[in-house]
Amino acid sequence: MLKRFAQVICETTHDIIGHHVIITDESAVIIGSSDPLRLHTVHAPSIVAMKQKRETYTEPEEASKMKGVKPGVTLPVFLAGEVVGSIAIAGDHREVARYGLLVQKQAELFLREQLIQESAGARERALRELVSDIASFAPEQDDSAVLATRVKELGYDMDVHRVCLVMELGPDDPETAEKMEDPIKKVSISTGAQEIIRSVFPEPSCFCSGMGHTRFVVFAAVEKPDVDTCSPPIEEKCGKCRSLLGDMGLNLTIGAGSCARDPEGLHYSYCEAWKALAIGLKKGEPGKNHRIGDYLLEDLLSTVNIRKGRRFSRKHLSGLRKMPDGDDMVKTFRAWCESPCNPGKVAERLNIHRNTLNYRLEKIHRITGADLKNFREAFGLFIAVTLEMLHE
Repeated sequence: MLKRFAQVICETTHDIIGHHVIITDESAVIIGSSDPLRLHTVHAPSIVAMKQKRETYTEPEEASKMKGVKPGVTLPVFLAGEVVGSIAIAGDHREVARYGLLVQKQAELFLREQLIQESAGARERALRELVSDIASFAPEQDDSAVLATRVKELGYDMDVHRVCLVMELGPDDPETAEKMEDPIKKVSISTGAQEIIRSVFPEPSCFCSGMGHTRFVVFAAVEKPDVDTCSPPIEEKCGKCRSLLGDMGLNLTIGAGSCARDPEGLHYSYCEAWKALAIGLKKGEPGKNHRIGDYLLEDLLSTVNIRKGRRFSRKHLSGLRKMPDGDDMVKTFRAWCESPCNPGKVAERLNIHRNTLNYRLEKIHRITGADLKNFREAFGLFIAVTLEMLHE
């Protein structure tokens, strides 16, 4: 690591203090120098400084007796408690000594920061690879023990039950939308959002990975496993994420899978979370939690042959779709299906008068021929509307 950044450190330091600077590796070979002619030569004073692990000085008379050595000050460079090289500043040691400790600490701090960044980057790549392995896992072909080992290698307990959450970020105001169009600001927003998500769903019980700049996958720990839906504590955490991201000008849409109890379950929960998110967005309901347990019918219908599904939808909805207010009619029917015994609630949700609701329902009956009081006919129309939504 020192070798990769040695030249940058030397040139930057020379520009600041005005004295020539060299950096050596642990064998005292110069790997970075503000004077390129000194590269790849041995700096004898560095051998002593690194061996004694302390600052040493080289007087002009002493330097004249050693090939390629200038008078100055030499200090060992430490990383993780080990000597990894040395740094030397040329000049009268009484003058340059004041820079020695500062330059040494600057170099060590720089190296530590690079080490932390690279370590974090390596872990982030490992997490993305783990999520990719979960996504591509084939339950009938792949060995679940291998996937379980991958999970454990990254420090996560495979015995913890988890629910997959797929999170999609969107701008909540024009200013944020403009920022998300800027490549640099978009990365900053994404990094900040990921920090918030990880603070709400902390490791090691949970693990999270980014999927681009606007989507994140979280495997959240479940205290009381439930096959069909995520637990209230997770709902609460999702609400906290939504609130904190809202302060950044972002809205948050979440798709939630079922509870995973084993490696295969992680794969199914992942697939279900993406499907729940897609269905929720197709329904035109961003900024909400969409649980696969609430969309079992839609999930089932998504497996219908697309050609047959579209033909079924056209047969039942072609009349409505030819009308100028066809979208309003379909929206009204969907709302009515959710509360068929409560017209007041439906009218309130649509922000229309009850008489307007009755007029629309009668119009739907007249155009489609479906008796909305007949379960079979109303259900057939509901299937058509749902298939159209899934296949559009």
